[in-house]
Amino acid sequence: MRLVLCVSLIVLAGCGGNGGPELPVSGIVTLDDKPVADATVRFFPDGDTDPTSGGYAVTGTDGKFVVNSAKGKKGLIAGRYKVTVSKAANIQAGDSEQGAGAIVEGVDIKDDFPPYYSNPAQTVLAYTVTGDGKPIEIKLESKKKK
Repeated sequence: MRLVLCVSLIVLAGCGGNGGPELPVSGIVTLDDKPVADATVRFFPDGDTDPTSGGYAVTGTDGKFVVNSAKGKKGLIAGRYKVTVSKAANIQAGDSEQGAGAIVEGVDIKDDFPPYYSNPAQTVLAYTVTGDGKPIEIKLESKKKK
């Protein structure tokens, strides 16, 4: 009887990282009120949110995005997430033998956004997925407010 009860509790609790159904998450990223194209938006589980959840999206030319979960499905499970926005910038060599504007091999790629937007450990961006279907507005500013 105890074994049946234990197995039942495990089944009810769910298996490794199943925190519920993915809920649709979409939105727009702007910088100084202008859409940001080709930016990567990542959602990192925070607090009590299932640590195996999370997701990402890439913005279109209009700054809009639709999130895919880490499991390849559309949306995210309910919970709180740290959000990052990043966009790699090409590092170019001005005086290289390949000529001005050549891409430098073996050099770290610079991010167009500061760590308070692009680094999960430092981000000031967060979002709670509730399933309300309202698009997220991620409004970035070129100068950080104090």
